[in-house]
Amino acid sequence: STSTSTSTTSSSSSCGYEQVDLAFVVDVSGSVGAVNFGLVQDALVEAIGGLNVGFGSVRVAMMTYHALQFFQFDFNDYGSVDEIVSAISSISYDDSQRWGTATGAALDFFVDTFLVEGSGWRGNDTVVYVLTDGMSQDGVLESAARLKGVSGVEVVAIGITEAVDVGELGVIASNAGDVILVADFAELADAIRGSGGVFDCIIASTKTSTSTSTSSSTYEESGSVTSTMTSTSTSTSTSTSTSTSVFEESGSTTSTSTSTSTSSSTTSSTTSSTTSTNSGSGDMSSSTTSTSTSTS
Repeated sequence: STSTSTSTTSSSSSCGYEQVDLAFVVDVSGSVGAVNFGLVQDALVEAIGGLNVGFGSVRVAMMTYHALQFFQFDFNDYGSVDEIVSAISSISYDDSQRWGTATGAALDFFVDTFLVEGSGWRGNDTVVYVLTDGMSQDGVLESAARLKGVSGVEVVAIGITEAVDVGELGVIASNAGDVILVADFAELADAIRGSGGVFDCIIASTKTSTSTSTSSSTYEESGSVTSTMTSTSTSTSTSTSTSTSVFEESGSTTSTSTSTSTSSSTTSSTTSSTTSTNSGSGDMSSSTTSTSTSTS
């Protein structure tokens, strides 16, 4: 006999976010420099690459600032990772003069320009990353309070190098756990991904998973069982397994299973082979070989 069954399930893992508006407010003042700004771009590209970007899930916006403020793109502009990566990579650093830092004015600009319906902002879960490598030359108290006073907004302040004012970052951030200190620009990518769990939470909350399994069995009188199963899964969508069995009367069983799992940050592979023999007198011998490989 042969039987086949297929089942598919979809689920989402949530730790507080479902549809997220994610924004970056990035300091490009004279102290940053072109080389370090390139590292900022690399860090943002790496971080965004792990997101489920889409107009129905994670929307991304970005602005830069020094003494002046610069609109880069809003929540309506791009609906895919590739488009956002291209937009970030195309931003040029202005080294025509050694610009100052006006973080307070940048926060006001962000509220007025991005936290409005016309920008694609949905008015619910919003996470704003403020990246700076030094102290602001204008006041941030009122501007930060204004930003944090918007319902649904969480602000993460990342200070790069020892030149930052930790107290000022504490004023900008929503809470003490949202203040991240980074020794240099080379560590920025890890800081974003590990920022109080916020970024990983966004990834976990907006991913979906689907699993499909199919099995087919054929029974014969000789008594041997041969089973092969292959399973593949990804964090964003895929889990598939197939099993085929043939039974004969001789009493030996051979089973081979291969499993591969892939997520945004981890790949694992496990292979096992089990052989069992029943002599017909009630004794059974079994041997198992297993190989596992994991990469992060």
